[in-house]
Amino acid sequence: MTWSNFVFANFKRETTLAGVRKIQSTYDAHANTFSSGVFMVTIVDEGAPMPAADVRDALSAFLASGIGRTLMSAVIHEGAGFRAAAVRSVVTGLAMAARLPYPHKVFSTVSDAASWFSAGASQSLSAAMIVDVVAEARQRALRDVAAPQRSIRRP
Repeated sequence: MTWSNFVFANFKRETTLAGVRKIQSTYDAHANTFSSGVFMVTIVDEGAPMPAADVRDALSAFLASGIGRTLMSAVIHEGAGFRAAAVRSVVTGLAMAARLPYPHKVFSTVSDAASWFSAGASQSLSAAMIVDVVAEARQRALRDVAAPQRSIRRP
């Protein structure tokens, strides 16, 4: 999903190579629209399993493809306990392997990530608006499973 100069990805179940390619395509198209850069938000639902090694490599390449185009990037894994911590550490490792020059951080809640974007961006961003957009996108995804909404238009 896209909104303003944001690209959102949501892994609900298994992360696949096809899913990474889809995100890459959406990201590339949106980043080409915003020459000043985009913000990337990846949400991994609590039940999503750890991606396979080839998928982790593709995700690392995806993150690296954002060099010069990504302003800030956040991965949100909503969950608690050992499994959630393990997923967040894998994501941190992917970012370290890609040697990202842009700010990239892992969070456990959308609210925490939204606050980080709001505090760290050079442009004025509303954390509450980011949280609302994510909530709206999730509601649309539930309603429109057969025909997912790709973009949210807000003032």
